[in-house]
Amino acid sequence: MRKVNIRIRGYSLERIFTVKSLAALLIAFMLTPLLLTVHAMLQERYSQAVIEDRIFSRNGYRITGQQQSVKLDFRIDPAYIPKKQGEVFRLHKLIYNRNHTKIYLETVAWYNPPQNSDNIYIELKFDPTYLYGKGSFVTDAIFNSDHSFSNVLFMPDYYADNGIKLPINDGNGRNSAFIPVEQLKDLDGGLTLKFEGFNLVKYERE
Repeated sequence: MRKVNIRIRGYSLERIFTVKSLAALLIAFMLTPLLLTVHAMLQERYSQAVIEDRIFSRNGYRITGQQQSVKLDFRIDPAYIPKKQGEVFRLHKLIYNRNHTKIYLETVAWYNPPQNSDNIYIELKFDPTYLYGKGSFVTDAIFNSDHSFSNVLFMPDYYADNGIKLPINDGNGRNSAFIPVEQLKDLDGGLTLKFEGFNLVKYERE
């Protein structure tokens, strides 16, 4: 019986890995445009800015409920109540974390507007997370039936550390309050703010 000799050509590991690496690079190069296109499409459809815009313009989303019932109750430590002009505390302190929304005590500052009295300026910051299908968030905006908006004014009550309500006559914005400096000159300790009225909004895709 005739013998048949079969010879198998050997490949070094270095050569095998080189071929695999080149193949992987080629595949990655070919897939990159596709991945970039998919990423752009997802950004256009699912990004927070896009969803927010569509909810507020009611483009593809409808408001299913809203209620001005959100309560805030937080204290400003005396170390962060400005004592002189130009003093600014950027705190970014979390004071609310529910309904897919975080609210921060963002800034407490001595505000000195031109031709006006000095004020202690208190600013809040809203940081909602919007969901693609349906969800809820807290805002200072009120959605009207004619697609216009109204706004909630941040009008808190103020309390000293001993629990006594302070007779403060403040100014108010959508997410801020201004307290005349002289109204806090006798404050001993921290300042607690209590407020109920920010809008809890529920929405869903149409």
